[in-house]
Amino acid sequence: MATQSYAAAQNSRFSNKSSHFVDLVQRLNDTIAGMPKRAQTNWHSNLKKAIAEFKRTYPRIRNFDRKSFRLVQATDIDLLKIVIDTTMQREPDVNWVLEIIRNFRAYQAQPIQVYLTEDGRWGGWDGQHTALALYLIALHAFDLDLTQVTVPANVYAITNRGEIRNNFICNNTYVGKGAGKKALDAIDIFEQKIYGVEVDDVDDVDWKDAWQKWQYIKAAGMFLAAKKRNNVDEPGAISRLNEINDYSQDVIRRFCVYGGYVVDVQQRAIDTKEIPLITELLHMCDQEDIKWSDAVIEDLAQHLIDKFDANFDDEGPFWHQCHKANVSAWARNNRSLNKPKEEWGDEPRATKNVPIGISFLWHQLMHTWVPQQAAGFRFPKKPQSIYTPDVKDLL
Repeated sequence: MATQSYAAAQNSRFSNKSSHFVDLVQRLNDTIAGMPKRAQTNWHSNLKKAIAEFKRTYPRIRNFDRKSFRLVQATDIDLLKIVIDTTMQREPDVNWVLEIIRNFRAYQAQPIQVYLTEDGRWGGWDGQHTALALYLIALHAFDLDLTQVTVPANVYAITNRGEIRNNFICNNTYVGKGAGKKALDAIDIFEQKIYGVEVDDVDDVDWKDAWQKWQYIKAAGMFLAAKKRNNVDEPGAISRLNEINDYSQDVIRRFCVYGGYVVDVQQRAIDTKEIPLITELLHMCDQEDIKWSDAVIEDLAQHLIDKFDANFDDEGPFWHQCHKANVSAWARNNRSLNKPKEEWGDEPRATKNVPIGISFLWHQLMHTWVPQQAAGFRFPKKPQSIYTPDVKDLL
């Protein structure tokens, strides 16, 4: 598939079977280098602004001396001896690092959570965003000799990777109002589960479920994406994980047949309005024990491409026609009741959710796709809906 270059590179991150340690400098540089050029330029510009804001907050501070720069009292460790296990930690959110710098309060900064690695360095298993912020402050705000900089850390007497990973998830899942930690996003948690099974052989049903779904995604030439990584528009990107988490492995496997086909043909990302509708349709089949072959699912994908370019974008033809059909059905219903127009009430809103979308999609396929299938073809029952579109209002 033509999409393998980027998607395969993203998926290959999970293939390391052992720890992969990088220092803070490389961690930051690698993350910035993976961003689009314009995003890199914007980030460096915003870094200058964040450092300027930090200097306004601490106009007389010139170093990490604890008497004036009131960081928490904990075990001091060398900043440059902190290493990040890329198979353990989530991908850094470099914009959150800037947010930490802009709003930095020394007395609020949490110690870096570390453990002693086999080669005598400090493996940071939590607090990489704080560590990166301290690195940039030392480099750009204080212009310090980084080899002489120490930062506070809590040293944990644990080396079992599964325990460390579990600690990381538990400590970062919830954030209260005004809290200073960066909560794990859905993609961060999902990827931790992949790493846990792929790298650490974690034997947990929920984690193995996530890993298996990722296997289907990877095999289809797709990958998990997020806005904070600036990759949601790359071919094969899946940036909505609700359905990946909620639906069964079988539904996700069949969705990946669909997704792999449209990505290969159209070289695009999976739309966030697309995955809920297609997975719901496949789930409806699942509920009635309807098992479409991969060839049928690919035929479905091609049919949607032929009908409306499989374009489920908010402003695209699918939702435009869906709303038009609902308004037409609403007006037809009022006329059938012989109501004067002043009693019709408000026309349907242009709502773009699963109940509205799946009803229109069902009628569309029932009229234009199902008749093309072989005798005995099974299609799920009509979903509940307020309006029944007229044939002339379909795509």
